[in-house]
Amino acid sequence: MLRSGHKHQRETARQSCQLLVFSVGGRRLAVMTVDVSGISQWGEPIPVAAQTPFLTSVVRQGQTVLPVFDLAGFLRLAVQGGSPLCLKVNHPLGEMAICIDEEIPVLHALEATAIQSYQGKDLPAGGSYTNGLDEIPILSVSQLGSTV
Repeated sequence: MLRSGHKHQRETARQSCQLLVFSVGGRRLAVMTVDVSGISQWGEPIPVAAQTPFLTSVVRQGQTVLPVFDLAGFLRLAVQGGSPLCLKVNHPLGEMAICIDEEIPVLHALEATAIQSYQGKDLPAGGSYTNGLDEIPILSVSQLGSTV
């Protein structure tokens, strides 16, 4: 009996996914929590010469210097608020920073079956989900910096 209860918990855990919902330029986006390494205050970016579009600066986070993916620029939006936040994500090539709106991100649990294909072509998304009338894209961190 205990075994079947434990099995049920594992099956339930497999059916749900954890998302971090945030905004850039007022637009709601999500990212899988497994791709997030932290959130902190945004520091002043340091411009660098780069061949990769939208990777044109770095930001210091303590003793670490992270490349910045300019998601707002990529989406042709402007980050909102006087105190933006730094979303640190785990890209396959290493940790990366994204400047997001000052609005505090929210953790959101979602049934895996609620994830659908993202119909838009404006950003690299691994899917989307519907929240009321809004379709919220789930950002594909591994594709940041590649051509969409």
